[in-house]
Amino acid sequence: MESTDIKHIEKQLGIELPEFYFKTMLDYPFSEDSFGAEFSLSNDPKYIIDINGVFTQEDESFSIGSDGGEFYYFIKLNGNEKVYIFDLEGSKDHMSVVSESWSEYLTQIENLHDEFRQEKLNDLERKKHKKWWQFWI
Repeated sequence: MESTDIKHIEKQLGIELPEFYFKTMLDYPFSEDSFGAEFSLSNDPKYIIDINGVFTQEDESFSIGSDGGEFYYFIKLNGNEKVYIFDLEGSKDHMSVVSESWSEYLTQIENLHDEFRQEKLNDLERKKHKKWWQFWI
């Protein structure tokens, strides 16, 4: 994401984003085709603006992504680096803390990517060593 994209988001939402978010988005740590880019920490300005419709300026909160389902992840605009859950369905997880710090959240996304990669490798290995009669693998 470019600086102009981030400034556009700020202008559209009438907010000022914390420096830690700004810096991360300028030096985005995930590949374009990753789960993080698509959901957990979206780098699509239009998507980010759209998912922030759950908040008003008075909430002083900013959605950064989702789990691909009913959870939106958000930060407070007060400089606190905690990441929270906004549950669209209002479960017990609503408004709970996902990560105590921004770096912890980024590490969680990296770990999720590692799990996905390992699952793909395991699937390839199973297919490579399947028996002739195991057509479902």
